[in-house]
Amino acid sequence: MKRITLGALDYGLAFGVDRALRDLAEQGRISALGAMVATDLWPREFRPLMDTVQNSSARTLFGITLAFSGDRVAPVSSRMHQTYGDRMFSRSKLNRRALLRMLPDELLLEEAQAQLARYSVLMKRQPDFVAVREGMLERSAIARLVFKAISQAGFDRPPYIISPVGSGLKTLRLQRMAKRYNLKLLPKAAPLPPVSDREELQTLLHNHFDGMTDMSFVAAIPGRADDRLRRDEPKAKIAVRECQYDVLASDRFFHTLEKKDVFLN
Repeated sequence: MKRITLGALDYGLAFGVDRALRDLAEQGRISALGAMVATDLWPREFRPLMDTVQNSSARTLFGITLAFSGDRVAPVSSRMHQTYGDRMFSRSKLNRRALLRMLPDELLLEEAQAQLARYSVLMKRQPDFVAVREGMLERSAIARLVFKAISQAGFDRPPYIISPVGSGLKTLRLQRMAKRYNLKLLPKAAPLPPVSDREELQTLLHNHFDGMTDMSFVAAIPGRADDRLRRDEPKAKIAVRECQYDVLASDRFFHTLEKKDVFLN
């Protein structure tokens, strides 16, 4: 039997997304849920997530998705906010600064620490895993800052790290770096196919998990449309979200897993 971690990393983005993720987690349809504490919804959405933690299997992982870039997030630390205002870096700008070794290391470290603390204090638990939005953990300079922030957080047990890359030299380099901080990576596998047709997705999933290594992390973006999501995302992406939600919530999806001898860790 192969174990995979099927998870969504964008809790806190929109009410429709959050409700869908809580439902799937409580029904055992996803095995990992990552919260973005840098969104304006987090102060309202952490309480129902606490209930979901209590109502879900002990095997389900609940963690944090650190956000240093992208839209719909704002700095949590006071210094980051004072320096850059209400906006995070764009992914391209953060990538460029990482390549040129011009990252504001101290500010990013404080921001990572502030987001980790915000999760732990409000949720009254430490994260089971840590991911970084938009794959920015792929940058060694950012990975070092994140790992340092985790090591300084004083957690009782080290959280898993969601790898942003698949197999190869980058993965090996990240694994060696994580090991120095006593951290373990969950290897990245192909995310759920971004299609909007339910029947097509069911068919694609029949062979989707073939060849994946044990404990691989498979990303999903299930959700339900709401006013915020309709305003912030294109219709095509919302259609993919709703398709994934419907398929993951179906009994047919679990029958597919059983046929392929796949177990949601």
